[in-house]
Amino acid sequence: MALGSNSLVIRRVKKVKKGGHHSGAWKIALADFALAMMAFFLVLWIISVATPEERETIQGYFQDPMGAGSAGFSANPIDLGGSPAMSIEKKLDLQLPEPGSTDVPTHETRKGNGEESSVSQSLNDLVKDELEKNNIVLSKQKNLRIEITPIGVRITLLDTPDKPMFERGSARMVPDIENTLLTMSPLFNKVNNPIVISGHTDSSKYIGSARLNNWDLSAMRANAARRILEEGGVSDTRFAQVTGLGGTVPYNRLNPASPENRRISITLLTDDAYRKLLNQNRRNFGNPAKQSDLKLTPEMVF
Repeated sequence: MALGSNSLVIRRVKKVKKGGHHSGAWKIALADFALAMMAFFLVLWIISVATPEERETIQGYFQDPMGAGSAGFSANPIDLGGSPAMSIEKKLDLQLPEPGSTDVPTHETRKGNGEESSVSQSLNDLVKDELEKNNIVLSKQKNLRIEITPIGVRITLLDTPDKPMFERGSARMVPDIENTLLTMSPLFNKVNNPIVISGHTDSSKYIGSARLNNWDLSAMRANAARRILEEGGVSDTRFAQVTGLGGTVPYNRLNPASPENRRISITLLTDDAYRKLLNQNRRNFGNPAKQSDLKLTPEMVF
């Protein structure tokens, strides 16, 4: 057929699809990123509203998921009966108050609870019974106090204006207080709790002979109490800590110069308090090992 005629011309155009079947991959990546961000902010929210005890529970689960009592739910959510019911023991309370709406207990107001509290109560009853057997009645002893604290049972010997414990400006105990400690030594031998002794003074400035001050005096008096307890039969291995605190922790906060601030505190620690004290002392005063200090060999690692 000649060109230029009125014949019909059909033009075929081939359409090419760009990207092929991978054109939606970026959507999946974006969805994964959004999910990860949502999980991240959810973790931040949980940390901000959870109490320290709940955070420890969550941390314990991720450290040892199969450990008994270390997680909020049971490590085996499906019981032997095949039901998917979760354990209600130690379950976290998700109905938490708004942050800042409740008072957070401080170290001074926080009281022991659970097993440690019952141990302290039993120890407190034992101490009081033994004192009564030795004709030491607390109601008649103005300078003797027994208290349950978060770390154990504390026995405090306080100064009074009419009955001081030590000679003025000295670490020498008066005979009555020395006899009281010697009488209490057999009581300490009936239990195996570690012992912490702390010496305290009032806030009055004191500079004695050899340029001693309240720090020296409180430490010397704490050591004097330790030596008397050892003379009464208490083993020196029982003492976990002996410290002098000067006038930094007054017993009578309203009157730092009060005579009762001059005192000796003897605390029978619970097992948990003793472990925490050891760990704290190791962290604060020990020599932490560095990886560069360790002589590792393949045989030690594998």
